Amino acid sequence: MTEVRAFFRRHGVSIIVLGVMAAIWQILSLLYTTEAVPGEPMIPGWQVVFTRTLISLSDYWQGGLGVPSVAEGAPPSYTAALLAIVSNSLDTMVRLYLGLLIGGLVGTFLGLAVSWSKWSRRTVELPLQFIRTLPLLAMVPLFQLWFGIYFAGKVAFVAYGVGVIFFAGVVNAVKNVPQVYIDNARTQGANRVQLYLTIILPSIFPELRATILLSLGTAWGAVLGAEYLGAQSGLGYIIVYSEAFAYLDRMFVVALLFVFYASISYAIFNRLSLKLLQWMPRVGRVIVVG
Repeated sequence: MTEVRAFFRRHGVSIIVLGVMAAIWQILSLLYTTEAVPGEPMIPGWQVVFTRTLISLSDYWQGGLGVPSVAEGAPPSYTAALLAIVSNSLDTMVRLYLGLLIGGLVGTFLGLAVSWSKWSRRTVELPLQFIRTLPLLAMVPLFQLWFGIYFAGKVAFVAYGVGVIFFAGVVNAVKNVPQVYIDNARTQGANRVQLYLTIILPSIFPELRATILLSLGTAWGAVLGAEYLGAQSGLGYIIVYSEAFAYLDRMFVVALLFVFYASISYAIFNRLSLKLLQWMPRVGRVIVVG
């Protein structure tokens, strides 16, 4: 009971704000009754979202596990809708986290290469600084032409979006490593590899925490763009299909799923990173001025 009270003391105001936002949405749905197409409201109320809209997602269930699909002639059901949400969410998450992993590793490696030597910096820094200025959404049609509808193209698109952020974050974090750390390691006989493993990598992680959080947000947006590349499954596929038929309520539900999943990923990483950085003072504290 004490933990529940502590939770509401910390997050009570935020919960109230979310409740007010939900109430405003419901009021707008009652006041603004314009329809995109007959039967499809521009602002679907919660009574529509949790009934008609939710069960309509069974259209995206491919069948199996003893639950036939609508395409096979079965009537829409909440079971099929739930399975459709789970299966398409898993497909999206596989693309997202694989792209996040690859992009993070490649971006970190290239970011470290900038400080490895003069030759590696001359080889890597200018081209990567140019590439990272390219608008992410503008690259969607290019990746579609390069990779078509293949799985690798979707993962590569997410990896690209994440990698350029990691690259910039690592370069900046390495520049902020105190020179005294490096000098002390060198006086104790550390070679270049040992210097990176024992000094630079641990030193840059606290600053990279913000980069990783930013990359998570970018990855969720990038995977949606990636699934515009002809995906036949995933949450982005549902949005593309819904957009074609002006199913705004389905698009709204998928947007809520994106917010829900992204929030969970932020919370999990934030909790893990704070445990890893317990040795640092003031990590995770919010400074309030005034």
